[in-house]
Amino acid sequence: MTELLKISHTMHLEWRYGVGASFHEFIAALRARAQILGRRCPGCQRVYLPPRPVCGNCYVELRDWVEVRDTGTVRAFTIVHTPIIDPTTGARRPSPYTMALIQLDGADTTLNHYLEASDPTKLRIGMRVRAVWRAQRMGLLGDISHFTELTDE
Repeated sequence: MTELLKISHTMHLEWRYGVGASFHEFIAALRARAQILGRRCPGCQRVYLPPRPVCGNCYVELRDWVEVRDTGTVRAFTIVHTPIIDPTTGARRPSPYTMALIQLDGADTTLNHYLEASDPTKLRIGMRVRAVWRAQRMGLLGDISHFTELTDE
């Protein structure tokens, strides 16, 4: 039997991402105004969130920005039991946590984000949620800390 060679090495990596033209205004609005912007197709009127440069249905360039509310509906969710390093903070995310596809009011597509609740008895498709904003916004999707159940509708 051959013994495997094990070498310990710590890597220090730093990443910077360019947001691109179709994402820049979205990120700037999150930071400056706690406002969520989508892009509307001039052909089919579909509103994309997160924004993209081209309509997936009509294949035309998207130029029109529209405000999308910070309330929406859960379309799908999963409870994650494996801890991860949160890429926006670098900190270990406590588990379990819930990820959801949320269709914000005014959008035709869904946004993948964290839900506050992780008790499966309290989660359901169709539940109404509201964004919880960070006090100090930095121009990241993480400026929305998570979504919480909306109880005042």
